Amino acid sequence: MAESTWVILPLLWLFGGAFALGLLGRLGRMRNTFLAGATALICTGGLLWLIPLFALTQSAWVNQTALPSWSGTASGGIQLRATPSALVMTALALGLGLLIAIYSGQYLARDRRYATAYPLLLLMLTGLLGMLLTTDLFNLYLFCELLSIAAYVLVAFRRHTDTSIEAGFKYLIMSSVATLIMLLGISWIYREVGNVTLPIIEGQDSLWLRLGIACFLVGLALKSGVAPLHTWLPDAYGRAPSSVSALLASVISKSTLLVLLRVTLGLGLPAPILGIVFIFFSFLNMTLGNALALIQRNIKRLLAYSSIAQTGYILFALGIGLRYDIPAALNAGFFLLLVHALLKALAFLSKGVCHFYCGATQVKDLQGTAHQFPLVALTFSVSLAGLAGIPPLAGFAAKWFILAASLTAQDTLAYVGVAIFLLNSVLALGYYLPLIVQIFTPPPIGDTARQRVSLWISIPLILLGALTLSAGLQSTPWLDIATWLNFFE
Repeated sequence: MAESTWVILPLLWLFGGAFALGLLGRLGRMRNTFLAGATALICTGGLLWLIPLFALTQSAWVNQTALPSWSGTASGGIQLRATPSALVMTALALGLGLLIAIYSGQYLARDRRYATAYPLLLLMLTGLLGMLLTTDLFNLYLFCELLSIAAYVLVAFRRHTDTSIEAGFKYLIMSSVATLIMLLGISWIYREVGNVTLPIIEGQDSLWLRLGIACFLVGLALKSGVAPLHTWLPDAYGRAPSSVSALLASVISKSTLLVLLRVTLGLGLPAPILGIVFIFFSFLNMTLGNALALIQRNIKRLLAYSSIAQTGYILFALGIGLRYDIPAALNAGFFLLLVHALLKALAFLSKGVCHFYCGATQVKDLQGTAHQFPLVALTFSVSLAGLAGIPPLAGFAAKWFILAASLTAQDTLAYVGVAIFLLNSVLALGYYLPLIVQIFTPPPIGDTARQRVSLWISIPLILLGALTLSAGLQSTPWLDIATWLNFFE
């Protein structure tokens, strides 16, 4: 099979799977477990399609030849290219999609509209994969719209509550504003250069190209939840089903950071300037996210604000790497991105178990979790401790690598950034540690029943927990993967 064919196949496979599951849901009443299993198989198939792409891409980098790519027509159409960073994030998205599909086999059993969730999940993954693989800015816009529309419906999935509808509309409005800003940027770039295929070399100093870069900075920053454009994120993560929140927080919002990096550098924005922008906004994200998380009593909103803070840590590492040309800082930032995806997915899925069986929504409702759900208490506490950066977990290793790389810059801005980074890491302990303590607080007298957790839910928690522990105890393989992410050309 030609190299070009392999690039389009994962997208066609996911889109076809979404269409097939949607058709099955319309034609007959399919069991939730059947749809969950079918979705898991489709995600597994997508992962299998990536195996030859990884081999072809690695061979291309070693032999310094053209990367595997696909074009819709001889003169244009959809332009796709299998870069190392795109393939790593695609594999991460499909892997988490597989685990979330298994988890939903029990978690969505009580929702009457479960049949609509699985096609939307696959469409959301299709849009994300398209964003990561495309080199054409207009198709980036179209894939971004596909992702956003599917995500909007999933955020408002439990439409019997007013708060879910409100969160869905807020996500839709903010996401639409972001894509419209990006579309405006595309028009200005095309006006100046005459094409919208990355990388664009011509006219790097023109006003219209600068305006186009600014539009993509704003639009993709809004999609990523970069402060002060983060206001949609706590409501969306807080009101969506936990399985949806896990995917949004772990891989989708963080993938847009990678897309932002690739697009702006591909449009000719100098890396040191982009580094300064990232460092400045990292301070806002870290400080606002941690400060607002401290006052939250709703568990999912607390986790949402912690995601904003974690985005700040990632931005700081990437900013240092770009500003001072330190590859180790970039590697550390991408390592934290991977680690955060696993830890935050595990946190949201663990919280979802508590809500599914006990209706827990507030921090105080977690009392007695360790007695009722020992496995969930273990996975939840591991994820929270990892996010807090407690050794020897992966979050600590990632933050250590970031700080070590940042200090090599030997610049006042880097030193100030390290101080802010450390202060925010200490501040974050103020909400992570009480949450862990609450999980292990004995239940009230008379409330001692231990409940059995379904295998559909237990398997994803065990696998994610094992991955997070391995990333902390054996970080070298994960750093190697992060190094692949550094090849964002």
